[in-house]
Amino acid sequence: MKHSQVVEKLSRMLVYILGRQPDEFALIPDAHGYVTIKDLLKALGEEPGWRHVRLGHIREVLYASRSPAVEINDNRIRAVDRSRLPQPETTDVFPKLLYHPVRRRAYPLVMEKGLQPGASGLRIILAGETALARRLGLRIDPAPVILTVNCESARKNGATLWRFGSQLFLSDRLPAGSLSGPPLPKHRPEPKKTETLQPAGAPKTPGGFTLDLTVDPATRSRPPKGSRQRKNEWKRDRKRRNRSKTYP
Repeated sequence: MKHSQVVEKLSRMLVYILGRQPDEFALIPDAHGYVTIKDLLKALGEEPGWRHVRLGHIREVLYASRSPAVEINDNRIRAVDRSRLPQPETTDVFPKLLYHPVRRRAYPLVMEKGLQPGASGLRIILAGETALARRLGLRIDPAPVILTVNCESARKNGATLWRFGSQLFLSDRLPAGSLSGPPLPKHRPEPKKTETLQPAGAPKTPGGFTLDLTVDPATRSRPPKGSRQRKNEWKRDRKRRNRSKTYP
């Protein structure tokens, strides 16, 4: 396949994802139709035959045509033609159960307090199938926890649900009482450290003595120079007396 054909094939794929069926790839564009390039590359990396795509390949799509089918704004990308892009719709018809992934470390807190939208204000994404929820979860955690959401319970506790496309739903909150999941991890209490009292004068370390590392062993083993001279002085006196003796 020629390089120009490869670029055109990628262009058509981007149009399908960003302008037709983003929900099929677990993507939710913002109010202006943008998704982050990072999320788009993650979604492409999950598709056989598209795992090689990088930002450079997407830029080739922009440079290859005078009227490219996508446009980039900072770290975001969207389709130019968004006439067929699905929009969130309120509905009274929804599955009994939906699924949402969370980071494993956050799981106990979410089960205790529920889930609210983040600082960005984006709605919480819910999947109609566990496989799609797991796909979402692997983008944030190598071992995500998949929560089961009881939709009726969530609505009774103040949550609003929207349908997005054919495979995703959105919510403004997930009350704790509407969530279920695997058993919570058990926290093992840390053993208390006990100190044993030692009698006064006992060495701080096992054994009979402790080494004094402030003293040089070489100098400690040598006797003072003056004491060695005094020790040999009697020998020198005896030699002098022997030399002074006169024999007949």
